[in-house]
Amino acid sequence: MKITRYFQSCLLVEEGDARILIDPSGQEADKITSFGQLDAVIYTHEHGDHFDAAMANQFVTSGEQVYTNATTAKQMKSPPNVVQDSDEFEVKGVKMKALELPHCLMWDGSEGPQNTGFLIAEKLFHPGDGKELSGLSVDIAALPINGPDISLKDSFAFAQQLSAKNTVPIHYDYLGGNPEVFADIGKSFGLTTHVLANGQSVEV
Repeated sequence: MKITRYFQSCLLVEEGDARILIDPSGQEADKITSFGQLDAVIYTHEHGDHFDAAMANQFVTSGEQVYTNATTAKQMKSPPNVVQDSDEFEVKGVKMKALELPHCLMWDGSEGPQNTGFLIAEKLFHPGDGKELSGLSVDIAALPINGPDISLKDSFAFAQQLSAKNTVPIHYDYLGGNPEVFADIGKSFGLTTHVLANGQSVEV
């Protein structure tokens, strides 16, 4: 599996012949054609650092298969594929599964919006802005390491809960989290951490 990281929580995942883009926000709007041919575009939730309605509509109208939850779909003029908790589907032969998990609490302690994580090829889990989900074991976890209610302690606890051995830090561009610190501390948890600059890739 090849993983390329972009701004905040945006990942391009290449598995087999499938190219799957997750959470491209408006920050990537100028790169919409540079992603190349995509087989699916996935949005975990409606927050602006994960989702841009104009960009999402452009993907749909250009013929891309867009998948997201019901709340995020309501923000779009062009209807995407709406998924619910535990829905399974395939993207060019790659197994996908949508899994609902709570968005982290907001700055004022209120609940966040509907948040849907996605399991790709039974290997990689992207949780959006979630930090807890029982009953799932994966090899690779894309882990938010900073947020209104996400600390490094939460991130390491989530990695352990998922039994992940490989991690890709995400969700730190806005708030200034340091993925190198996460990687260094993660060694004591037995984690292999892949710190990726914007546009950098790794094979896992």
